[in-house]
Amino acid sequence: MKYAFVKSQGCDSNTYDSNRIRDLLEHHGYQLTDIYTNADLIVINTCNIREKAAEKVYSELGRYKIYKNASRAEGRHVTIVVAGCVGQAEGSLMRKRAPYVDLVLGSQVYHQLPEMLEKIKRSKAQSGEEAYRVNTVFPVDPKFDFLPMPQARQTGGACLAIQEGCDKFCTFCCVPYTRGPEYSRPVQDLVDEARHLVRQGIKELLLQGQNVSDYKGAAPMGTGTYTLAQLCLTLADIDGLERLRYASSHPRDMSQELANVHRDCPKVMPSL
Repeated sequence: MKYAFVKSQGCDSNTYDSNRIRDLLEHHGYQLTDIYTNADLIVINTCNIREKAAEKVYSELGRYKIYKNASRAEGRHVTIVVAGCVGQAEGSLMRKRAPYVDLVLGSQVYHQLPEMLEKIKRSKAQSGEEAYRVNTVFPVDPKFDFLPMPQARQTGGACLAIQEGCDKFCTFCCVPYTRGPEYSRPVQDLVDEARHLVRQGIKELLLQGQNVSDYKGAAPMGTGTYTLAQLCLTLADIDGLERLRYASSHPRDMSQELANVHRDCPKVMPSL
């Protein structure tokens, strides 16, 4: 049995991605553990929006290095993966500073983690040496197309990623560089995922992304695009779903249509 430990650092988007990484690893035969000293695979999913974010990651990695070295002395191999926005920003620099890290994955390619782990395994079998890999591309095909359906990780509420990236390029913000350009998921995909979560007992959904108020997802049956307001009304029709929230939004994209949804739809919570 292979055991995986996934550590999340940061925002709601980071937490959502960490849970999807857990879904992916379970789908590929890993047993999840909450204790990293039990794990064969350690994944730290990083966030770059806070001050000194990279230094906090390296501090965390130092603990994993000690465990990895101790495991090697006992004849066990532990794989360390850095995913997320710090990995996206640092790229190959992380390999140079922390060569014990086996794999660095950017924020949009964590769906390729099982494939990359297999490549590392094959490389070691062929060469007998440590193999390191960095993947920080922004793929043409969205990662959501390759992920299994999400599992509810807690009772009551869950996140639903509806949008990723940002095109605003505010002076102080790294998000366009670490998350890439704006992408809105199709409405039908979100409805299917929401129903799947509700069937697992979820009562509240947090619609999340880097700029959800600029959501422009493809409408069902190819009939144009939906706004965030239209998406909220569509999801509110799902039986068993009681509450809807959203984050993060941008004031420039706030519309009267969305304000009206707050007024008229009791399932949309009164918070911005």
